[in-house]
Amino acid sequence: MIDHHSTCVTQSHPPTAHRQMLVWGWAIVTIALCAAGCRTLEQTPQTICNDTTAVDAVMCRVDSGNAGSVASTEDQRPLTLEDFQSGSEIHYWELTLEEAISTALTNTQVLRDLGATILRSPDLMMTEQSRPLQQTDPRFGMEGALSAFDAQLDILATFQNNDRRFNNRFFGGGSNVFTQDRHDYIAQLSKRSATGAEFALRSISDYDANNATGNITPSAWQQQFEGEVRQPLLQGGGLTFNRIAGPGSVPGVYNGVLIAKVNSDINDLEFELALRRFVSDVTNAYWDLYFAYRDFDAKHFALEKSRETWLNYEAQKVANRRSGAAEALAREQFFRFQSELQDAIAGKATQRTESGSGTQGGVFAGVGGVQAAERKLRLMIGLPQRGEQLLRPSDEPIAAPIRFDWDSIAAEALRDRAELRKQRMVVERRRLEWIAAKNFLLPQLDMIGRYRYRGLDKNWIGDDSAFRDLGSGNFQEWEAGFELSLPVGFRQAHAAVQNARLHLAREQAVLTEQSRRVTHDLAAMVAEADRAFQQTQTNMNRFLAAADAVEALEANRRAGLPVNLEQLLDAQRRLSDAQTLYFTAKTEYAIALKNIEFEKGSLLRSSRLYLASNQ
Repeated sequence: MIDHHSTCVTQSHPPTAHRQMLVWGWAIVTIALCAAGCRTLEQTPQTICNDTTAVDAVMCRVDSGNAGSVASTEDQRPLTLEDFQSGSEIHYWELTLEEAISTALTNTQVLRDLGATILRSPDLMMTEQSRPLQQTDPRFGMEGALSAFDAQLDILATFQNNDRRFNNRFFGGGSNVFTQDRHDYIAQLSKRSATGAEFALRSISDYDANNATGNITPSAWQQQFEGEVRQPLLQGGGLTFNRIAGPGSVPGVYNGVLIAKVNSDINDLEFELALRRFVSDVTNAYWDLYFAYRDFDAKHFALEKSRETWLNYEAQKVANRRSGAAEALAREQFFRFQSELQDAIAGKATQRTESGSGTQGGVFAGVGGVQAAERKLRLMIGLPQRGEQLLRPSDEPIAAPIRFDWDSIAAEALRDRAELRKQRMVVERRRLEWIAAKNFLLPQLDMIGRYRYRGLDKNWIGDDSAFRDLGSGNFQEWEAGFELSLPVGFRQAHAAVQNARLHLAREQAVLTEQSRRVTHDLAAMVAEADRAFQQTQTNMNRFLAAADAVEALEANRRAGLPVNLEQLLDAQRRLSDAQTLYFTAKTEYAIALKNIEFEKGSLLRSSRLYLASNQ
């Protein structure tokens, strides 16, 4: 028995067969690596050699608490009130609103806001990578959804050496001791169609060398070519379900191509919302700076008038023509206006006009301060906080009354407002999910078909080979059938349909309420624009009257006529307040007109900005 075993092993395992098997095994591995691409070879130090250099460097920075790099800026020391009082010459950059928006878009990768969201919630910030991030999301992006229909190549190579002893010759192929060398090579190319069908083409090659006494040859190759198709007829089948939910989905989880497309459109609208808020905040910062300069002019004019009055009364005091009380009142008014001028130059660290969450255009805060407002505008348009030139708006607010046709702008708001367009997309996504959910109420019935060619001989290729025998077509097999599977009661499917229906009803209710809010906010802005324009006219008349009063009192004083000092000082204060209120109303009118464009969804269009589609 022992000699027979040795003889069989020698006959079944010639050295050439071993070499041939190893060559084919390495060939299969090489084909698999080449199919995977060059990146496979680039990653072998990390996967095969366990090289952890890269991850160790990252974790070293994490453990030291100094993760990442520190960003550097070119910002210099900010301008202060002392710089203005030094008497150095100031150069201005006369900036239009269009130039401000263009500069802002050129100098930003992050759509900034005035509320410091970048520090509170950086994950909420929209950047120039936001749209590509959604599109390249491997789970919910378009490419991720389409990948479910990509062809899949699978390669398997296994090697066995069996050495067994049996109590019955029947189980050992005619021998009580069974020895075998076996290699199996399987290559499969599979693909799923848009109707849910699964197609597969397989090549199955196996080498078997054993000592069974009934063998035709001590070793043999078997080659099979096989085609298989599985087509869902009910659940999971059809273009509708697979385009919405994607193949292999489960109730409540839908991520097909159509869902991914809607998600991509929603992401584009979210980017548009962020861009709209950004343009609105840049516009607000621009008009804040405009008002700061006008407020500075008013305070500077008032200071010069009060200086003239104070010097006049100081001269009369020296000449003993006036009491010290009159000179002190005039001096107090001068320093009062000087204090207001200093605030008008430097400003305070208070919030300016901003749009909050971005759902509204913002209400003018009426806060002066050239330096503070200029820093805000520089922040928004991406410039260093200090430059060689001081930004100064060159545009003037619209002074003419503008009348809006309510029916026209209300219809435009309901059609173009980005929030409503986004919500309509959400409603349609829920509708698609509801359609897909109803598919799970069907039983799973699949049609299955296979067809196979076989060949067997002592060699794999060449003469007396398995391929030659396969090519003769003498050995063919086929299989066809149906497979049925259904859960009794469809509890999960019914819950999924009900859940999808409730989601759809909720989003429709939200859309209705959003539409009401949009028209309400638009009406409020139309009323605000009318109020601001009326205030512009009223405060202009007030400003002119106050100027006439001051001029009349100053003329009397210069002519030597008696003038009530308290009346003159009060008139100067009234003139300063009226001038500031006039420019406040002008700025409010400009922002109100911008907010109407904001509310009716045309702010980007009126700013001549358009989003390019990445589809």
